[in-house]
Amino acid sequence: MTINDWWREHPEERYWMIAPSRGIVGDALSAPKAADERRFEWSHELVGFTEPGDTLFVWDRTLPSPGIAAWGRVLGPLSEETRDRRGDDLPHWRMPISDTLRLASPITLPNLRRVGGEIVAVRDRVEQSTDGPVYFPFIGSAETLGPAPAYLTKVPRDLVALLSSRFGFEFAL
Repeated sequence: MTINDWWREHPEERYWMIAPSRGIVGDALSAPKAADERRFEWSHELVGFTEPGDTLFVWDRTLPSPGIAAWGRVLGPLSEETRDRRGDDLPHWRMPISDTLRLASPITLPNLRRVGGEIVAVRDRVEQSTDGPVYFPFIGSAETLGPAPAYLTKVPRDLVALLSSRFGFEFAL
């Protein structure tokens, strides 16, 4: 089973993490679409799999201690637009999102590493039940845990439940 098959079979798993380069999300997810003339970037293509109502967590690398600092909702509808990128007009995915809401206390990288063993266990369970990549939001071991170097990643429901129980925010799971 591929991760996209798994996601279709688990519609309750509608959580994502975005890591914008400047820490600002704006009013929409926007990423170049794949094309024959340039390298495929899986984290950009994931924008096309988001759906209205999905929850979006925001990784803010601009904080003194980077971490998950905000959240919002995907509004939709998904569309395409042309954007200038280094002098070329390129087709982009565009998915409108709500205003993001800051968490009262960001979930910083040191905090995540304190529960790193549990995060890695969630990743291992998803990887064992899936053929191919899982697009998990964190890489590394429990001690070296860090955000995946990607624009958009998938966040399993079990990870949302773990983070909620350890760091005190609540979402409708």
